[in-house]
This record gives sequence, structure tokens and C-alpha cells, in this order.
Amino acid sequence: MKTLDFATYRDKVAGCWAGKNIGGVLGAPFECKRQLNDVQFYTQDLSKGPPPNDDLDLQIVWLAAVEKFGRQVNAAILGEYWLSFVIPHWVEYGTGKSNMRAGLMPPISGHLDNVYRNSCGCFIRSEIWACLAPGHPEIAARYAFEDAIVDHSGEGAYGEVFFAALQSAAFVEGDYRKLIEIGLSYIPDGSFLAKAIGEAIRCHDDGVPFAEARKRIHNAAPGTFGIQNQKLSEIDKSDPEFLTGAAGFDAPENCAYAIAGWLYGEGDFGKSICLANACGEDTDCSCATLGATMGIISGASGLPAKWTEPLNDKIVTI
Repeated sequence: MKTLDFATYRDKVAGCWAGKNIGGVLGAPFECKRQLNDVQFYTQDLSKGPPPNDDLDLQIVWLAAVEKFGRQVNAAILGEYWLSFVIPHWVEYGTGKSNMRAGLMPPISGHLDNVYRNSCGCFIRSEIWACLAPGHPEIAARYAFEDAIVDHSGEGAYGEVFFAALQSAAFVEGDYRKLIEIGLSYIPDGSFLAKAIGEAIRCHDDGVPFAEARKRIHNAAPGTFGIQNQKLSEIDKSDPEFLTGAAGFDAPENCAYAIAGWLYGEGDFGKSICLANACGEDTDCSCATLGATMGIISGASGLPAKWTEPLNDKIVTI
């Protein structure tokens, strides 16, 4: 049995949030774009500090709920906090809130009439459960599911459960192949998420060039996040080999893009998050999730100064 002393735990928690902040800042300018992004560092002006990061804001709300209710926190309690403190009312967030206001509580709130129930809005909330249950993926996965069903279901919920289990295990395990296996063990084998992640693994192991792997992952579970702000004619010209998926079906490929960046990045933090960003689509989410995962493994003390210093250890909320 592996043990985790407090100093190491603290360093890994700090690494989780610093890594998530780094990835979110890197990927933010490329969100909602279907293109192969060739950047090796931040592109924003960070002279006045980092921009706000909504992927972090949401988890502060969950932390407040846990501080009050402890182990008793569940989807119903989280739903009440969602209604009270979460401002955004778009896509899956808005549908979940509308359902709850109509008296339809989780898990119905996350599923009914929710076109975006399979999108990315909950796998970006996995870290809080991993940090609260380090080394216990079974506990992290359970709370992640309670979180997810507030405003998601199906593939969307699987994404959060997958990463919560993986990230919890990352507090005591550093082998990324073992961690991916642990995450996959908590989701259905026949899910599109498992299919997309499996495609990422096959592409890497077979030596498929990264640009081609990007297309294969997308076509294994086609999403639409990267074409929300573009005309169909423009998409056809830029990426004619990309299949068009159902609106809101975005969690599988974006989770798999994070895994692809990790595999092809070969353990290098900067290379990995830049490769995840290269995939396009929901870049701030995929990069932030990967950054958090690698930050847990390395701890804050092991993150490259090149990436941490421009953000000056600051997280800005919306």
C-alpha cells in the first residue's frame, strides 16, 4: 500500500491547480476552432496577469458545498448550489438549471431535453473530487458522478468519472499507461469515450503521425465544438476529412485529445499541453485537464518555471 504524506499531498494539489490554470490560459484563444494549432507557448499578453478561467470557478462552488456538507454532499445538494451560485445559463448549464427550477432534480435535470448532455462542461470539474479523495479513485469517481448528473448524462458524465478516477490515482501512481487503464475501468467499454481514447492509444502505439491521429480520434466520436463559430463551407475547405457529429456530442473527442497530447508528449509537460492544444475544438478544457493531471504527478515543485512564472501563481475568477 502506498502512503501520501501531507507535504507531498499539498505539493500535488498545488500542482493540480497550477497545471490546470496553465493549460486553460494556453488553450483559451483557440477554443471553438477546428484547426491544427501550431503554438509552443502562451499567445496572450500576460503582463497584467492571467485571464479569468471558468473551468476553475465552478469547482470553487463545489468546494463550498463540501466544506458545509462534507461526505454527505450529493447531486441534490450540488444542484442547489448550482442554482444559487453559478451565473452562466448557456447550453448544458442552462438546461440543467431550467430543469431544476421546474422541479426536475438530478439525474433528470442533466438528461431531459439537454442537447448538450454529452458535452464538455463537467469533465472540466473532475479535479476537485480527485484532490478530495487522493489515491482512492473509487471515491473520486462516485462524487464525480453525483456532480456530472446535475447538468449532463451519458458520455458527458463518463468524461468526468474517467478523469476523476485517473487524477485521484495520479496522487500515488505516475505511470500514465496505468493511469489511463484505471480511468477506463470506471466507464463502459462500449462507450464512445472509451472508443475515442482507445483510438488515441492505437494511433500512438502504431506510430501514426499526430496530425493524422487528430483526425482519426475525431472520426471515432465526431463532435461539433470546433465548428460552432464557423460556416459549414469554411469547415469543408479546412478539414474535409472530418465527419460532422451531432450537436453537443463533444466530451469523447476532447477527452481523447487530452490523452493523445499526453501520449505523444512523452512525459514533457510543455510538449504535451501544446499537442493537446494543437487538436483544436474545446482547447481550454482539454489543455487544462491535461495540465492538471500532469501537475498532480509532478507537483507544483516539478512544473517548469517557463510555464509557471508568467502566471505568477495567480488564478483569476470570472
